[in-house]
Order: sequence, then C-alpha cells, then structure tokens
Amino acid sequence: MKSLLKYSLVIVMGFLFSYQANAQAFFGVYGGMNTAGIQLNDWKTNTDPYDLQPSFQSIRRLTFGVTCELPLSKYIYFQPEIAFTQKGGIMSIDSAYGDNFGAGLTVYQTVNNLDLNYVQLPLLFKVRMQLTNPKPLYPHEGSGKPLFFEFYLGPVINYLLIPRANYSQTVTYTPAGASEPESSVKKVYSGKTQGGLKALDISAAVGGNIKWKASKKTHFYLDARYSMNFLNINDKALRNDFIDAEGNEKISYPTLKNSGNFALTLGITHTFTKRRYWNHPRMKNRRF
Repeated sequence: MKSLLKYSLVIVMGFLFSYQANAQAFFGVYGGMNTAGIQLNDWKTNTDPYDLQPSFQSIRRLTFGVTCELPLSKYIYFQPEIAFTQKGGIMSIDSAYGDNFGAGLTVYQTVNNLDLNYVQLPLLFKVRMQLTNPKPLYPHEGSGKPLFFEFYLGPVINYLLIPRANYSQTVTYTPAGASEPESSVKKVYSGKTQGGLKALDISAAVGGNIKWKASKKTHFYLDARYSMNFLNINDKALRNDFIDAEGNEKISYPTLKNSGNFALTLGITHTFTKRRYWNHPRMKNRRF
C-alpha cells in the first residue's frame, strides 16, 4: 500500500519537472471544509431485539493541498495534487441487556467520533470554458480579467495516516418494574488511536470551479468537489456478533466505506514561467 503511494508520487513529480521546462505550468494552494460520512453494509441482524445496528452521522472537517495545473491543449488540463483531508463519521450504538435473574435492564449507549486523516493524490483531468471576455484597457495587456468555469474528474489515491477515536459510553441501569433509571454512568475516552482499519482507499473525484484571472500569472477560484469511494476500509475495527436462525453464534466484519465526501474550498494559482513573445507581430517591426 505504501509502495503504491510512493511510486505514484515519484511518477507524478518526475512528470512535473519534465513538463515544467516546456509549458506554462500553474502551481497553487487551496483549503476549505470537507463534509464526510461512513456507509455501513453487510450487517447481520441479531436475533436479540435489544442489540441494534450501529448508525452513522456525517462530520465536517478540514481539507487543504497543493496543485499543479498543466495545459494539454487550449481547453484541456491535467491537474495532479497532494492534499490532506479529514474524513470519518459519528457512530452511535445502542444495546440493552437483562441480568441473569431478570432483576433489571442495563442499557449501553456508545457514541464514537471517528476522525480519519488521509493524505491524498488526486489525478484530475479538467476542461476549461471562458465565461466572460472583458476588453483590456490599452496599453495594459493584463487589464482584461475574465471569469472561467472548469469541470474535472479523475481517480484519487487515499492513504490513511492517523485514525483517531473520541468516544463516550453511557451505562444506565433500570430495576425491574421501575419507570425511571436507578443509576447512570458516563465514561469519556479521547485521543485514542482507532485500530483495525485498512490504510488504502481508492476514490473518484468530480467537481467544478469558478476561476477569476487576477493578473497575467495569478488566478483565484472557488471549488466544489464530490468524492466517491470504492474500497472497504474495515479490517477488524467493527465486529458483528450475531446469532443465526439455527441458534449458532457467529462473527462477521461488515463493510465500511467513506461516503458523502463533499469539499468546498478557496484556492490561488500562480505561474513562475516567463511568457514567450518571439511570435508576437510587434516584435518584428519594432524600431526603438
């Protein structure tokens, strides 16, 4: 898994350095908010009616990265990135157990705030369309500042760095025949490392942005992106204990996938390549 990410980075960096010598590449940075969630599949229903399926809620976290924009033609661009994105979700589990003598009911309520920190390598292909065409103020060549719309898609390699779990468990005991709980104890665990998750995840990103040409070499943009993930990230982090129809105790590990990853970011791009004017018609007739 680490080798895949390492080799991909080496190939992309080599391509960037070789391309930079022959084209006007734009480098940039971006940052913003990412809304993420976790999807649960293949959960086996327990015959115990008090043992319920976990539920997941979405979270909002940060995302930021660096980009390199390489023109392949006038309208088509290749944009590799290196980004840091926080994914995860809020998992809630409710379960209830009666004691051996039927003297009461104990309810366990667990809430786990799962933060998954990923380093990402998006490889995006995008199409650029010009929305406005303001006329430059002569003789200032860069005074016309148009707006562009860009649509892109491509694969994303995700590698899990640090999975963190901040969870709490509330234990409530209600005696038999009582309408109100007799006792309730809450325990909080923060900053714990969440084990049992697979490091590699592959996704596809699709999105678009509105880009403003601030100068000949600098652009600002507002970007919206949605990512669809394909791989199961659960190894042994979430276990499903259930009793089948024949009364046998079984163990399975359900499928967990990153889902609902929507990012809204602001960014800036700039080129350090000097523009070439040797084909400009004025250069041939200049007399001063």
